Amino acid sequence: MNEPKIHLENIHPSAPQPPKRKKKEKKIKNNEISSRGIPFKKRFFQNTLTVFFYGLFAVFLFTNIMVLGRLDTIVSVANEKAIDPEKLLVEMKAGEAASDMVTYEGEQWLALYFTSPVNTEAAVTQRKEKLESQVAEGVRIDGVEGQTDGVQQHVQKVSYIHQEVAGKQGKDILYRTLYEVVMTENKQTKKLQVALYGVYKEGQLVIVQLPEYLNMTKSTTPSRAVQNPENYFVKDGNAIEDGKEKSNIESFIQKYLELYCKNDANLYLVSAVKGLDQATLEGATIDQLVKKGDAVRVQGTYTFSYTKGAPHTSYFSLEMRQNKDSYFVEKMNE
Repeated sequence: MNEPKIHLENIHPSAPQPPKRKKKEKKIKNNEISSRGIPFKKRFFQNTLTVFFYGLFAVFLFTNIMVLGRLDTIVSVANEKAIDPEKLLVEMKAGEAASDMVTYEGEQWLALYFTSPVNTEAAVTQRKEKLESQVAEGVRIDGVEGQTDGVQQHVQKVSYIHQEVAGKQGKDILYRTLYEVVMTENKQTKKLQVALYGVYKEGQLVIVQLPEYLNMTKSTTPSRAVQNPENYFVKDGNAIEDGKEKSNIESFIQKYLELYCKNDANLYLVSAVKGLDQATLEGATIDQLVKKGDAVRVQGTYTFSYTKGAPHTSYFSLEMRQNKDSYFVEKMNE
């Protein structure tokens, strides 16, 4: 039987302890790094960033220079073409002054036109010269020599209603000015709406078209508008040359104007327009007759009178459409 061994160093605490064994320190050298790691070249990365940021700065600087250069060019061009406020104000005032003078001189012209002259040769001549001095060459307006058969007209009032620009030709502006005229004709009071077309040239109104006589009162008759209406006042179209169609239209216009002058109760059967006040048609002339699609546009002049021997001549334009074997007038002088 084996006897147990007794170690004396464990019996007494004062016994010397055996020296401890030191662990060996492992020194890891740089060259011992695993080849599986990602290599990192610090200097190359820094150089790449530097080049990138310098390039970005150069592009930004170049873009700013281009933008500022274009802005300078735009500003200089704008300054060259800039409108002088004072010049613009002068032009606006000149336009307003011309419009006001057209309105005022139109009132004066109508007041003289609807007033019979004193029954002397000098007064008749003076009135005629004054009226014709404000009418464009080639435009003939009846009544400048005064009424015949002893008919006396006197204006009570000429009132401005409305003005609009009807057209332009170069620097000349054509104004359409609407007035209400209250006059007496052989002691009978008449109320008219009259439109004058005129331009303001060399400090004076020049009337370029026959006066338009119209009634602005809205018609209370039932609407007779046709289906699928197009724009009114056809500005272009084909001239109506067919003998039968042209004859039918001329015959219709003659009957229509007779009803229009009288403001006949049957006018609403052929028109959406209200007529004048108990006048008589004396004659009509058609200057233009065109057709576009199913719309017919007529332009011309007609002469009428409230009192026999005191005729008035008016320009007119009609917009009408076929209505079975006849026609229906949708617009007049608009």
